[in-house]
Amino acid sequence: MKILPSFWRVAPIASLLAGLTPAFAAGPSHQPYLWRNVKIGGGGFVSGIVFHPAQRDLVYVRTDVGGAYRWNQEDRSWIPLNDMLGKESATHLGVLSLAVDPNNSNLLYLACGQYTQAWEKNHAALLWSRDQGATWSRAALPFKLGGNEDGRSTGERLQVDPHDGGILILGTNHDGLWMSTGHQLDTWRQVAGFPAAGVTFVLFDQRSGQPGNPTPTLYVGANSLETSLYRSTDGGKTWTTVSGQPTGLIPHHAALDSAGILYLTYGNHLGPNGLTDGSVWKFNPVDGAWTNITPVKPTGDDKFGYAGLTLDVRRPGTLMVTTLDRWSKGDEIFRSTDGGATWTGLRAKAAWDHAAAPYTARYQPHWMGDIKIDPFNPDRAIFVTGYGVWACGALTAADSGEATRWTFRDDGLEETVPAALISPPAGAPLLSAIADVDGFRHDDLNASPPAGMYQPAFTSSTSIDFAEMKPAQVVRTHTAGTGRGSCSLDGGTTWTLFGSSPPPAFTNGPGAIAISADGGRLLWLPKASTPFYSTDSGATWKQSRGGPASTNDYRTTRPTADRVNPDKFYIYDFIAGRIYASPDGGATFSVASSSLPLDGGMLRAVPGREGHLWLPTPGGLFRSTNSGAMFSKVSGVQEADQVGFGKAAPGQDHPAIFLAGRVNDVQGIFRSDDTGATWVLINDDQHRYGWISVIIGDPRTYGRVYLGTGGRGIIYGDPQ
Repeated sequence: MKILPSFWRVAPIASLLAGLTPAFAAGPSHQPYLWRNVKIGGGGFVSGIVFHPAQRDLVYVRTDVGGAYRWNQEDRSWIPLNDMLGKESATHLGVLSLAVDPNNSNLLYLACGQYTQAWEKNHAALLWSRDQGATWSRAALPFKLGGNEDGRSTGERLQVDPHDGGILILGTNHDGLWMSTGHQLDTWRQVAGFPAAGVTFVLFDQRSGQPGNPTPTLYVGANSLETSLYRSTDGGKTWTTVSGQPTGLIPHHAALDSAGILYLTYGNHLGPNGLTDGSVWKFNPVDGAWTNITPVKPTGDDKFGYAGLTLDVRRPGTLMVTTLDRWSKGDEIFRSTDGGATWTGLRAKAAWDHAAAPYTARYQPHWMGDIKIDPFNPDRAIFVTGYGVWACGALTAADSGEATRWTFRDDGLEETVPAALISPPAGAPLLSAIADVDGFRHDDLNASPPAGMYQPAFTSSTSIDFAEMKPAQVVRTHTAGTGRGSCSLDGGTTWTLFGSSPPPAFTNGPGAIAISADGGRLLWLPKASTPFYSTDSGATWKQSRGGPASTNDYRTTRPTADRVNPDKFYIYDFIAGRIYASPDGGATFSVASSSLPLDGGMLRAVPGREGHLWLPTPGGLFRSTNSGAMFSKVSGVQEADQVGFGKAAPGQDHPAIFLAGRVNDVQGIFRSDDTGATWVLINDDQHRYGWISVIIGDPRTYGRVYLGTGGRGIIYGDPQ
């Protein structure tokens, strides 16, 4: 275990998060925008569910990359709670654990941080709200948390003492157990006597103790295949190993019933992948007896673990568990009404309503890491998957042998991670390339596409482009399929695999592709490769000469097509700070510019302007009007993350420019209608969306902008 100080204190931060309230009063002028999600529905791993035990219909979910959400019973939608987090706090959109105060329904706590690796520069943070997530405060934590790492659906690791709301206990991925007392949320000390480094859950026994005093008995699960369950009977001062516990497995979830019986699910890996064994147990602390109540034991050809666990607090002995990684037969929900003596699997008779998000019809529920029964309504339950949540409103029908009916209940919950977006001047207003769920043609931004994903679908798309003069001609790259690239001649409605693909697209990864303005040439830059070009719509490919080699890490080197001259292509080498240009359709490249800033965003070519390029970089925004031979720095822009173009403002002949970056000391989303001479701030401190990975404008609707985020899906904004 990493040695950390046992006492950590930071200055208190009131109201909104420090560093997350830009000084919007200074710098650029501000234009109000209306911000909404382009509707897909879900699309990412929802890693946990928490029902408030004392207020009906108060439900929260947490996600691994998209923050937390609160349920709105009135319109049956989810309200995103962390859109105020900006670029500097983007990793806090990974919520490892979520806690409520059982005695105060307004209090909400989030343990945030996405990664624990050495390359992660930011420590974790505790976010807390006194108004159910409407506004937030923050305290830095002296360790890292892995909200997007293995084990993210175990828990909950963060808990509020049910008898003393001033006490919070937080279990970490690798740094043991920590405690905050006396409502001093900016003060945390490590629980010195706790023997394990990795924690999977914290659970207070509310039956012990009295209101107003610390709860004496609590259980903590540990990430260990040997000793994995510990108990304290003195409020965490001392700890003992629970005797007789299972070995060779890691506890994922635990729950105590009204009689004090402890139920636990186990797997041989943290998940959400890699489980090949698991079990379900119950423990009676009165006599120390352990009972194996596993519904189905994993076997050689049916390997999986157990994860989700929930009790019906109104019907003692009724509980449900979920399997995890049961890829051979599909994950299952098991229900028992006799304390685990007998079980019924629900999926065989279950009915699934995909209407709200038609793309989900191609999936079977998987990564079922958590499940909860509503403490106020035994007919209502919610479980998580790798692409959203499912809800049932007539759960007890299963007890009489009837089918349960489940609805994909993700309105407002958008968790996709777009790799690229395009908005052609004709056809659908938006097409996307998205990790895990391939991509979508959106004819209606406010409806999940009736056709679902692209047809045929290929898991994850990594890039997408259209021919400026023939906007119905679209190409994209993807991580699956017999080829790694496809083309469409009908604006993304149907797709055909290329006749062949460059070998590195298979061996290294598909990388990114661009299509010439007239659609006659393709330029493909696979991962860890020099570029390839095609003059026969992808039937054959030739290797370019003189081009740079792309990266072989998480970053993607992207080729750019001139939007006017079909013979011109460009590549920004963000490792060397160079622009490579090709005058012959990608056959040959040479260095056009060097000594540019490193690690920049997507190089963009201006529609209607041959040779006009804009390059966003950490050192500012750079512009070329001669095909990259020379670049000038745009005044006032200190940092530029991404740039894109939309319809020109009335009276202007240059496309509107949209920028994610820093202008005159203000971080935000900006629009310029006068070729970068002046900028208007168009977002506010409640709409920041973490890291903006893509930004483009709409060529048909002035002022409209699309944002690709790192976990909040696709956002679009219109002037108010």
